Amino acid sequence: VGRRALRTTGSAPKGCRAQAMGDKAKSLFDSFKAAFTAEPCDLVKCEDLLGQLKLLLFSGSAVLSGTGTSQEQLLVRETLEHACFLSIRKHDLPAFERHVSQLKMFYDRQQGLPPSEQKYPILGLSLLNLLASDRIGEFHTELELIPVDEAENMYIKQPVQLERYVMEGNYAKVLEAQKDVPKMYYAFLMEKLIECVRHKVGASLERSYENLPAQQAAQMLILKDVPALQEFAVKENERKARGENDDPMGDLTPSLTRRAPVGLVKWEVKDGRLHFIRSEQKRLELPAVDLMVNTIGYATDLERIV
Repeated sequence: VGRRALRTTGSAPKGCRAQAMGDKAKSLFDSFKAAFTAEPCDLVKCEDLLGQLKLLLFSGSAVLSGTGTSQEQLLVRETLEHACFLSIRKHDLPAFERHVSQLKMFYDRQQGLPPSEQKYPILGLSLLNLLASDRIGEFHTELELIPVDEAENMYIKQPVQLERYVMEGNYAKVLEAQKDVPKMYYAFLMEKLIECVRHKVGASLERSYENLPAQQAAQMLILKDVPALQEFAVKENERKARGENDDPMGDLTPSLTRRAPVGLVKWEVKDGRLHFIRSEQKRLELPAVDLMVNTIGYATDLERIV
């Protein structure tokens, strides 16, 4: 009897501690949400509060294993959703991808939880991030995991339509869609997609021209004027130089849009024209190698999609 009484009295403090921890987490979440919605938003403060909240929520494995209460799981889900939007505000895409990966567990397992209003905006942002990163194989893999009836949601249809425009080379439609994004967090990723499109167009120009009128090049690269083209050319040269230093041997497994290395091509705006100055040091001698490398890249992406 004494031992039974001891167990009974010992269980009360444990329950009280759990309740106190839950109340603390709820209070901390309210503070984090208030800081997140404040104008102007203090991103450093939000990040600090989010770190404290995640440490408190994830200190035990009950929520992540699915054995936590509905209130606990709902709190974690809302925390991760706000963390996704905070990552976009901070332009921290690796953190965004980590939070989306954690959220999918709650979206796939919704027993006892009300539907989330943020599910489709976040999944749409995830698709747009993959598209803007030129990860087409992963884009289609994620799209296949979305049920057909949910694919008609406006937040899912937007990146799907954009992917179609990119594959068609209809870049004017991509630029037009930038004015009609469904949520404010899409603006950053749309800018990233436009930048990706510019690199695609630039790669095509390098292959097609020795030089061309600067104004025409600016229009083709979706730039407003020649000074913007000059600025882009400087950044493009810097990007290529970094790529040469980071990977001096070149990437021999290109994606659908990445071509085989043919030497460094320097951009120069001079006398009203954009010139492509080619380096002869690393030029591939055999066109067959170029064809083989691109074919391998296509097969790799197709395998991911299928």
